[in-house]
Amino acid sequence: MWPDTSQIVIFSGEASAPAAAATAVAAAARGEPTLLASLTPTHPCATLLGAATAPQPAPLTPQLDFWTFAPLADLSTVWGELRSRISLPGPPIDGDDLPLLPGLDLFLAVYRLAAYAQRGYRLICVDAGPPDGLLRALAVPDTFRWLMRQLFGLDRGPGQSSESMARAALPANLLPFEQIGQMQEARVRFEQLREAALDPARVRARLVIRPDQAGLRAATLYAPALPLFGLNLDALIVGPLLPVVSDGHELATPVLEQATVLAAVAARWPNLPLLRLPFQATPGELAPFATIGQGLVHLPAPMPPPISVGANTDPFISLLLPGVAREDLTISVNGDELIVSLGPYRRHLLLPAALRGAPIRAVREGDRLTIRRR
Repeated sequence: MWPDTSQIVIFSGEASAPAAAATAVAAAARGEPTLLASLTPTHPCATLLGAATAPQPAPLTPQLDFWTFAPLADLSTVWGELRSRISLPGPPIDGDDLPLLPGLDLFLAVYRLAAYAQRGYRLICVDAGPPDGLLRALAVPDTFRWLMRQLFGLDRGPGQSSESMARAALPANLLPFEQIGQMQEARVRFEQLREAALDPARVRARLVIRPDQAGLRAATLYAPALPLFGLNLDALIVGPLLPVVSDGHELATPVLEQATVLAAVAARWPNLPLLRLPFQATPGELAPFATIGQGLVHLPAPMPPPISVGANTDPFISLLLPGVAREDLTISVNGDELIVSLGPYRRHLLLPAALRGAPIRAVREGDRLTIRRR
């Protein structure tokens, strides 16, 4: 049985749709109230299940609902909800006029899932599509904070810094006092919304890895990048997998490659459950997914937050980076920020106050990278 609290599992990868759909159908078949949510523009889950798109959760079975995020319509709705909770300076921006900035639509969709979690679902399976879009969505609050600091030097709470005020492009003292407060509040609120939407006690990610060498290489970046941006990774899924064939069969070479990839995934991430997604032609109905999903229903176990910060008596910042390759990782410090670069991705993290300005060192312990005083 799933935990009493609603669990959100975000599937990301080239084959995230069949993995999410199969898991949702199988969980619902077990009697768990389940929502299957599609956040991708073309909603392949609808095609796989032979279902119509649904701007609001619509029942597919007594225990399974289906929701498709419509970027333009839902962006306007969610933006309206956020406007009532976050006071921004300047004239009101209507949701219908809001540009689709990279990652903003997906960030708002993840935020909206937190509201659906209150509707009594035990499990919400999310098809988030390729990891690149998901990672850029999770970076939206960091980008907003960076812009506020660089343009106006606006910080608050743990980010307060006289240095950022001094080097701002447009000093905050040029702005009306009430606008300073509004911009500070918006910065903090965006970060709080992300933290609430990615609560590690109930939100997990599962990376779907293509069973070839290119898919394996991509996984070496995506598997550590998801926790770096706040998502706990609780399982890896390899697929779609071809059936085993005899030597000399025309598919023998790709089948051998997928076996090699499976072994490499198991060796690189020994602490993560490895699940298998078999190859399947488009069913166009629910029934086949109940069988496929039996091997994908993995009950979540308690996990610590992917990023943890020590107290002033023992200052540190610890990052969960499963399977990260040394050559893909770069760490630097700029002012009071720790800058972590992972392949093409970069995250700016505020250092604990006790580590700012102090000599630091990074120590890798298994899948965790911990930054402490020297």
